[in-house]
Amino acid sequence: MRLAVIGDPIEHSRSPRIHAAAYAVLGLDWAYGRERLTADAVAGFVDGLGPEWRGLSVTAPLKEAAAAWARDVDPLVTRTGAANTLRVDLRAAWNTDVAGIVDAFAEVGVDGVDRGAIVGGGATAVSAVCALAAMGAIRVDAWLRTPAKGERLVTLGAELGVAVHLVGPDAPPLVGDVVVSTLPAEAAAAPALAGPRAILDADYASGASRYEGVAPLVPGLAMLLHQALRQVRIFVHGDPETPVDREGEVWAAMVAAA
Repeated sequence: MRLAVIGDPIEHSRSPRIHAAAYAVLGLDWAYGRERLTADAVAGFVDGLGPEWRGLSVTAPLKEAAAAWARDVDPLVTRTGAANTLRVDLRAAWNTDVAGIVDAFAEVGVDGVDRGAIVGGGATAVSAVCALAAMGAIRVDAWLRTPAKGERLVTLGAELGVAVHLVGPDAPPLVGDVVVSTLPAEAAAAPALAGPRAILDADYASGASRYEGVAPLVPGLAMLLHQALRQVRIFVHGDPETPVDREGEVWAAMVAAA
């Protein structure tokens, strides 16, 4: 069986070694690679894969295109319009980013919030709205360089019972019990933050964070690992919530490989 992570850029991705470690524990002779694609090439690429292909992990900026390709989608894909996991053989899609965010915060003892904040407005920000809603938030402030581009966050929040307020670069420091930052490391501008309990920096490519010393930091790698564990479950037996065999050993191997 073959699997891969697709995105652009993709060279930095740790997914190949994380997934390879999991399948080695499970005794599965599966090959996991990486493919650099543009969004308009996703459908043609996936349609051209042969029967030896099991699934794909999907990263920015391809999550919306992946969702559009699938025939069967989980409720979170329907809600967010973004998929980070495809079972090629089933033409099915899942969003495991939401659970990845929730679990990454839980790892540092944060499992409930009243007010959250998001930096950025892409597909990961959409998943962050769902994650903060699942953690109990009733208000989320979303910082965008161009606030008008964040209307889908407002609409999604309304569906979830969360008041999403869009703010721009000239706004006062961003307030939230927790903050999810989706900005790439190379982004020039970022907001000031008003003492959150924890910050999840979803960018892990650089190995450092612009938020060091601001508040307790939840590394993007923690989110990557938790969402990847659910991907392993999907690739093995098609269900993100049912553990695989020897899952404790699988998780330890994934963490060590990251």
